[in-house]
Amino acid sequence: MKIKQMIDLINGKLVNDLTKEKMEKRYQKAFACDLMSDCLAFVNDEDCILITGLMNKQALRTAEMLDIDCIIFARGKKINDEMLEIAVHNNMTLITTHYTLFEVSGILYQAGIKALKI
Repeated sequence: MKIKQMIDLINGKLVNDLTKEKMEKRYQKAFACDLMSDCLAFVNDEDCILITGLMNKQALRTAEMLDIDCIIFARGKKINDEMLEIAVHNNMTLITTHYTLFEVSGILYQAGIKALKI
């Protein structure tokens, strides 16, 4: 699934500008979590989407360590300038939505995104 499709499905908002190549990238898996220690323990695929409600730079630093380049922030959280700077530096896609973590996961799962196997 491409970024545009995800954004449309979850009524999301793209926070940062993306290259055409980035907009065309396809994602097939996702991992939803607010505990970054669980992400470090279980995420084993760099081509997955991280869905989280954790709104701080720790989420971005964790994604950076795992080579995750797409993060969806649930529950209407706002991204601050420091987080945006980290994302731009690491070529990450940041999306926000007012849906809950559960809703985002369900919507994307119904649309064909698979759960990350742990």
